[in-house]
Amino acid sequence: MTPTLRLNVLTLATAFTVSAAAQHTVAQTATQASARSRDLSEAWSAAPSLLPSTAAIPSWNAQPNSWRLGVAIQNVDTGVVLTDVEAGMPAQQAGLENGDIIVNVDGFQVGYVEGALFDLGDEIRRRVDQNGKVDFLVFDNRNRRLQNLPVTLAQQNAASVRGEITCKERVTLTQQAVLTVRLRDVTYPNWQNVEVGKQVITNPKHPPIPFAIAVDRTQIYPDHKYAVDAYLVDNGKILLQSSAAIPVNLLSNTAPIQINLVKVGANVPPSNTYAVGQLDQINQWYKQYLRRDALPTELNAWQNYLQAGKSPQDIQAYILGSPEYFDRMGNQRDPYLAALYQTLLGRQPTAAEMQQFVSQYQQYGGARTDFVRDVMRLQP
Repeated sequence: MTPTLRLNVLTLATAFTVSAAAQHTVAQTATQASARSRDLSEAWSAAPSLLPSTAAIPSWNAQPNSWRLGVAIQNVDTGVVLTDVEAGMPAQQAGLENGDIIVNVDGFQVGYVEGALFDLGDEIRRRVDQNGKVDFLVFDNRNRRLQNLPVTLAQQNAASVRGEITCKERVTLTQQAVLTVRLRDVTYPNWQNVEVGKQVITNPKHPPIPFAIAVDRTQIYPDHKYAVDAYLVDNGKILLQSSAAIPVNLLSNTAPIQINLVKVGANVPPSNTYAVGQLDQINQWYKQYLRRDALPTELNAWQNYLQAGKSPQDIQAYILGSPEYFDRMGNQRDPYLAALYQTLLGRQPTAAEMQQFVSQYQQYGGARTDFVRDVMRLQP
């Protein structure tokens, strides 16, 4: 279900036991090594867009769950205090222990800065290289010193669903044709577009057409049901679609599967499970969550994102996990989580539910988008 780190949420008084002199050292070094003052004045005040002005596509790691550090955290004004370090994970292997403080990631400060929260998870995604390597500035709670610490993160276990697309229909396609193969979570009857993975093939050739959808095993739940389907769009219309979704068992060795496409027509109406009006839906989320219209550059970037095989649900999770939405909620954890609970579950949480929600959120190490995505997937 949710990550199973042994979370021990401590109060600020017990978790952050750095002396006043040490706090001054951490804060001073963080200021020298960070570009956060620039970030706050430009990215938060001058630029309302969720996307950097120079970016052609959304600027976060294309594989948000591909690397793990293995910590639970407490955000404070001088960095991120480690409240739990998972055995055998990169944090422990690099020598990090409970009580240590990550001050910055590759020179960019994390934790609270001038009242704004800069997530450890978000910063790691921006700075990690393709081999999982990233540099931290760490305050060692044992010797009370700052040190630069290079860490190689752990790659998540990966699997794939593979096979080929067949079609016996005679159709004429343009070069704008797009074939989409989706892996969906179909645990509940009302889950129509809960996508776990997807491959988009532009200008597909003659069948059979091979496909492969990468899957993170840690995001697969043993008690859930999954299926693969496909559809082909040309000139904005669904011309071909799979005759039936094919069930798959992602936790066993999945043999290659074959998906047959049939022509959409009078006898085969277009399936309502396929995305229609995605950009309109995205703009509606901007109005609902951010109280503004999406900029043309943002919609163009999201269109590229969708064409690269990503799902609208990932975009919704990103908007709800974005700094802009978090800032609208007062840049405070509890008001943000209360609003998120209301948005996703349609009601205010009880005190016990809110406590559990906060505990689950803490286990994601500040990675709001990942947290939102998993909460969305778990709702019937």
